[in-house]
Amino acid sequence: MPALVVVSYLACLAMAVGVVLMLRSRLTVARVTRLLLATVVGAAVSTGAAAMTGAESPVFLLGAAAAVLPIALLLDAACEEAAPGEQRVAWVLIALWAAVIFPTSAIVPLKLFAMCPAPECRIEDFGGALPLLVSSAASVLLAWRVRFAEPAEQGARFLGGVLTLWLSTACWLASLEAAIDPYTPRILLAAIVSPVGGAAAWLLVDLLRQSGRHPLRSAADGVIAGLVAIIPGAATISFPWSLAVGALAGGAAALVYGSRRTASGGRAAHAALVVLTSTAIGYLAPAVSGDTIGLVFSGRIAAVVPPVAAFAAVTAFGIVASVPAWMLRRRTTVATDDETPG
Repeated sequence: MPALVVVSYLACLAMAVGVVLMLRSRLTVARVTRLLLATVVGAAVSTGAAAMTGAESPVFLLGAAAAVLPIALLLDAACEEAAPGEQRVAWVLIALWAAVIFPTSAIVPLKLFAMCPAPECRIEDFGGALPLLVSSAASVLLAWRVRFAEPAEQGARFLGGVLTLWLSTACWLASLEAAIDPYTPRILLAAIVSPVGGAAAWLLVDLLRQSGRHPLRSAADGVIAGLVAIIPGAATISFPWSLAVGALAGGAAALVYGSRRTASGGRAAHAALVVLTSTAIGYLAPAVSGDTIGLVFSGRIAAVVPPVAAFAAVTAFGIVASVPAWMLRRRTTVATDDETPG
């Protein structure tokens, strides 16, 4: 078991490398310090809370918290996009997310639903998509309508980053099983076919919309959408449902990405909406098609209520809890404008 935790952290280190390649991020001393502190704090607070409350296995959360590293890197990039040069915004947002938003989102929903004895009250989130993806994406939404530069054309480096992220995420998901057992092949298969479905669906949507985007870029974005979507149900959604989940996520994410209204909000918030869309489909998938608790399996529509409620609550919490960081950005921007000579 400890060896697989090490695998989790090595895989997430590779995930961070993939993100760096995709975003072309510069790893300054301040940025690396923020990322390492966020990873340590997120792991310590979440596992400590799990041990005290009994809501989740501390060992599982220790492995899941490894993904704090690449997600903190994405948050840092969002802060740089929304508040360029204002490092205190990044410090505050990443600190809030790692120390408060992530641990709370990992523990509180589980404790609340544990009070309900009915089988429909279970929420299935194998890879921790709720605390990792939903809460982090929600915390970026308040960066809405910030001016942003159009991204430069990206080629082999971006595709290499996507491939690195894909393979390392598959390894990380498999390591969360904490053992090599019959579920391991299912997890790996889901982590492979769901991104394939996402790539095909995103590419199809872009072709139908005549978006003019390069097919490889559309497929790469679809891979990410499908990968994000399968994280909650990698262990419970069997083939071909895993392929369908990826395809649904890729198609929906492509529509959100291509919307002019959402694109006008700035690249950081725009990307956050795409992540939330993909995660929402993946998070609801176990409640619909999961082998043990899904609507298809049990015939009970009540199985869909807990994940919807949890998703909405964590999204709202992420938005509200991130207010101090984005208020700091607004004050900084106003002060800079006031000091500019006329």
